Parts: sequence; C-alpha cells; structure tokens
Amino acid sequence: MFDIGFSELLIFGVIALIVLGPEKLPQAARTAGQWYAKVRRMISTLQSDIESELDLAETRKQMQNELVKIRQTETDMKRELAEMRGSMDKFENSQNQSSDSSYKPTAPHQQNHKPNISSLSHVEKGDE
Repeated sequence: MFDIGFSELLIFGVIALIVLGPEKLPQAARTAGQWYAKVRRMISTLQSDIESELDLAETRKQMQNELVKIRQTETDMKRELAEMRGSMDKFENSQNQSSDSSYKPTAPHQQNHKPNISSLSHVEKGDE
C-alpha cells in the first residue's frame, strides 16, 4: 500500500519517542495500530464489494447475451418449423393429387378380364 521501508519507520519511531515521550508512546502505537487495522479492513471490504459488483455486472451482461441468443434460436426454430410444415403440406397435397389421378374407376363392361391361371391349370389337369 505505502512504500515505506525500515529506515523510514525507524526515523518515524525516533520522532514519535521525542514528541510523545516514553510514557505515552506505547498507548499511541496501540491506537495507531488499531486505526491502521480498521482502515485495512475497510479498504479490504470496499475492494471485495467492488469486485463482487463488477462480477455481478459481468454476470448480468453474460445472462443478457445468452437470453438474446436463446431468443434468436427460438425465432430460427419457429421459422424452420413453419417451413417444414409448409413443405409437409405441399408433399401431402402432391401425394393426394397423384393418388387421385392414378385411381380412375372404369365401367364394369370396360374392365379387361384375364383368365385365372390357377383355374386353367386345374382344367388342363382334368383333361389329361
């Protein structure tokens, strides 16, 4: 945090000893240490809060991006489903038309009667 070396601390201690005296120096050092600990905890808490807020903001942004992707995928899937339904309807219509055109009922007198082969073979066997 602060770039203070041992020599600077030694000079600061000597000045504090001269100014405060040997009786008040331990109490002043204890109070300074408590304040220093409070400041460090406050800075640490502030840093962790800032980091968690940044992480939360980043997570929210990622969630929004994922929601956009999901909605786009949903739209694409609906469009493809509609295309498939249209294709299936066309296919069914073409199948219905081809089956309707291939079925042409004929009048009974126009039907071509072929002799039953099994009955002919039976007749031939009887003639022998």
